[in-house]
Amino acid sequence: MQPKNKQAGFYVLETLLSIMIFFSACLTLIPIQHQLMIEKKLIREEDKASYFLSNKMHEAILENLNQGTEIYKNVISSPLTLTITYSDSMIEGCVIWDNVKKQKTTKCQYAIPQ
Repeated sequence: MQPKNKQAGFYVLETLLSIMIFFSACLTLIPIQHQLMIEKKLIREEDKASYFLSNKMHEAILENLNQGTEIYKNVISSPLTLTITYSDSMIEGCVIWDNVKKQKTTKCQYAIPQ
């Protein structure tokens, strides 16, 4: 007769506990990582839209672009609607788009005409 291994039950319990901790960590960290990736895309889109708007505002100041609304489809993942409005004392430029979270986002910049 072989001697009984009194540690066998402990090894099974230890293994189950370590697997439970591993999966708990995974199920906690994966949604956080996903949310971070979405926020990173959101910030990147906003930066690109702001940069695009800044360039168009410089063109509006230097070249007196026509007042109105235009749609640009290849700047970010969704279409950008650019609106430039002239008044006596300033130029207003706004871009509107649907962001990664499917929310309508507006970014505006203002300039003094020369």
